[in-house]
Amino acid sequence: MKRSQVRSDSHPYGALTRREALKALGAGVAAWALLPGKKAGADGARTLAVNPYAGIDWQRAARSRAALHLHTLQSDGYQMVEEVVLAYRRAGYEILSITDHDWNRPNARIEWNQLPPEAASPYPKEPYPENYPANPTWPWTDYGCPSPDELGMAGIQGNELTFRHHINSYFSDYGVWYERTGGSAPYGGIVDAEGNEIWEDDQLEGIRAKQGLAILNHPGVSDEHAWWERKPLDWYVERYRKNPADCLVGIEVTNCAQQYRAYDEGLWDQLLARFMPQRPIWGFGTDDMHNLENARQSFTTFFLDAPTSTNVRRAMLSGAFCFSSSTREVNYRVETPQLDVFPKLLAVVTDTEEGLITLRTKHCDEVRWISAPESLEPVADYRTSDSPWPGGRVVHVGDALEYQATPGIGSYVRAELVREEGGHVHRTFTNPFGFAAE
Repeated sequence: MKRSQVRSDSHPYGALTRREALKALGAGVAAWALLPGKKAGADGARTLAVNPYAGIDWQRAARSRAALHLHTLQSDGYQMVEEVVLAYRRAGYEILSITDHDWNRPNARIEWNQLPPEAASPYPKEPYPENYPANPTWPWTDYGCPSPDELGMAGIQGNELTFRHHINSYFSDYGVWYERTGGSAPYGGIVDAEGNEIWEDDQLEGIRAKQGLAILNHPGVSDEHAWWERKPLDWYVERYRKNPADCLVGIEVTNCAQQYRAYDEGLWDQLLARFMPQRPIWGFGTDDMHNLENARQSFTTFFLDAPTSTNVRRAMLSGAFCFSSSTREVNYRVETPQLDVFPKLLAVVTDTEEGLITLRTKHCDEVRWISAPESLEPVADYRTSDSPWPGGRVVHVGDALEYQATPGIGSYVRAELVREEGGHVHRTFTNPFGFAAE
């Protein structure tokens, strides 16, 4: 096989079909149990067992930019649904999910005297949704906004579950009813209609029961916020062990302010080192937008035949996307972001006979290949340190990785495309490739 040839006949889980792998994961059985060989170590021959970009026709695939974590006046955002959707459409986004909090009632910023009463949203109109106010902001047309079809977009039903650890729910109307919690929530815990306490696993099971997908949000948020409590590394390990990948598909890696970068990215690498290749944990980039005037530049890019909600769901399960982040913020009310400042992933070419992964890129200064951290032990208090665990190690720099010959590669590798421009750093992240020992 020539090095330029794409192995489009392969699948993300090696010899498994996507359906077989997801069926195994959904039943709580590690796909690793169905793969030959042993988990790849730092040395020795290895097989490419997980390739999230297998099967993509790079000549035909659309690169669809997605904002998967957005807030409006329907919870604690500052703008109406229509203004948010149209602003992101002007900025070139084709996929949007409004993820208003299930805890906040509409117009929280008015209630908190941060916006004048005349700025309030009149939505939703009566009769209220059955699970109001924990209902998703969906469909958009119920909130004075054109439909996704009218705008040429893919709209994804979303909700941010706010009690305890924040969780983004997609393709589901699950939300915890405000009436079950009382005015002290989310700080005082939550209970169901029978008075039983509800934990994160209960919420994830509620999403899964409705055929939804979920990701864990912004782990590095500081403990100084009254509404947030950082979790230890073992807590995250337990969540991904207990909750199958046909629901809990990944984690937000880029969301928070730059000071939390080592925390969030390091956590992702710690999890990948433990779970790859048997249980991929896909990384997502979001801007968690609350105010259009000072939005972070962090987003996800899907490689799709067409930007439809069905295709987005499939890609979220298989990892067929990348995500980007910048040190620069943007005001979506007055400017259109410069998309060309971000490194672009044009294609992933694999040659399993040569043991080679090649990235074709654009607007990229450097490609860094990152594998498992040197240690899986925490090095500082996760509650007070923004670098509580070792991050992934750079094992190679360059467009092509010879994964059989490069030392230091463990059970996975991921790539970061880096560009510096105008005093800011712009990065694009691939999802992880997984290896099994031959």
